[in-house]
Amino acid sequence: MDNAIYNAISKSVRVGEQARLEAFQKRWEVYYGQGNKPLKPGNDGYDDSVRQNFARMFIDKGVAFLFGKDLGFELTEGKKTPEEEYLDAFWQANHKMSTLQKLAVNGAVCGTAFVKLQWNPAMEHPRLIVVDPETVTVTLAEDDLDNVIAYAIQYPSTDEKGEPIGVRQLIEREGSFWKITDQRGDVRGGTWYTVGEQRWPYDFSPMLHCQNMVSPNEFWGMSDIEDDIIEVIDKSNFVVASTLKTLRFHAYPKTFITGATSSEDLDFGADKTLLLPIGADYKTLEMQSDLAASVTMYRELKQFVHELARIPEVATGKVESIGQLSGVALEILYQPLIEKTEAKRITYGEMIVEINRRVLALAGFGAEHLTALRWQELLPKDPMTQANAALQLKQLGVSVDTLLQKLGHDPDAERKKREKETNLGKSIMDAFDRGGIDPEE
Repeated sequence: MDNAIYNAISKSVRVGEQARLEAFQKRWEVYYGQGNKPLKPGNDGYDDSVRQNFARMFIDKGVAFLFGKDLGFELTEGKKTPEEEYLDAFWQANHKMSTLQKLAVNGAVCGTAFVKLQWNPAMEHPRLIVVDPETVTVTLAEDDLDNVIAYAIQYPSTDEKGEPIGVRQLIEREGSFWKITDQRGDVRGGTWYTVGEQRWPYDFSPMLHCQNMVSPNEFWGMSDIEDDIIEVIDKSNFVVASTLKTLRFHAYPKTFITGATSSEDLDFGADKTLLLPIGADYKTLEMQSDLAASVTMYRELKQFVHELARIPEVATGKVESIGQLSGVALEILYQPLIEKTEAKRITYGEMIVEINRRVLALAGFGAEHLTALRWQELLPKDPMTQANAALQLKQLGVSVDTLLQKLGHDPDAERKKREKETNLGKSIMDAFDRGGIDPEE
């Protein structure tokens, strides 16, 4: 390749990486409520800025819908296999739901989520580590965005003397295996030296990733707070801050006096009577701003940002004038969030299935196991409606076990309860036949 072309491509890659990191940092600042202030402090030093943290509310609500309820795994329907028992132990050791929520927050902010498996034969279970997307760079195959041939995880640290150093781990494909190289570097000089190497003897990488929301023709996925959403949030904050500043200014209106000199003793105050010299007059500035228009604009911006984020206001606690809604009506109100969550169940779900496959391979169960994910219902169901639907399905020939599962019950547990109740009833009837019930019995 011509040197000029190579240098141009390298520069483009570096510029792209820098832009990506800046976007990540901006989104994290917005998530933590540290974005730009809508107003500069006035000459009096008072700061009227307001930063409503819509971004964190949207992301946390989305994460709660995605991973707020337990997620189950199944390999063989109807029975617990040793593989399933191992997966249960693995996820329990790795704090399944809190780990998945951390993963989803990283993905929702940055657009792409990463995890790393840490494993050696001496460990009882592999460790699942959520990796900050800001620390990751990838090298892709020339013609395949889904084919990562190298990961680099880099972050700042300090040495034993407290001096700043860079820490980097390279995970690179070597034939049918992967090589893991640990390095330390001089932050100022940018030079790196190797402190350890190991061979990952599997055809799959210890790193896994997924897009938060699908971004076609891109490796990096879409964030829950893309620039268009942040822009509307900023405008909403500006309207609120400007309105508050107007109210504060007119809470203490300016008074103008004509026909008097500064040397005259004029006693001002809310509970004072102002005595003016003969021929003097005063006027108080009146508020000319249309606050109703500002309030209307704020409400429209707020509604707009909810629509962009696909988080309906009802999902964030706005319940005015809702009344008693049917399950269908509630589902219609929540439809944007439901659709968004279902899309994420695909991207994150595929990643979780692959995690399980690799974990079972590491544990010696083979690399062919694909788990079925058991997601919980997104919205509460009307029990009577569910029961009637189950009766109709039973008439069509659907098994009782399947219907119990659809209603959220364990068929085996329910069967044991029925047997226990039957045995108890039989014991009571036998006791009556004997002439009474023995208290000891």
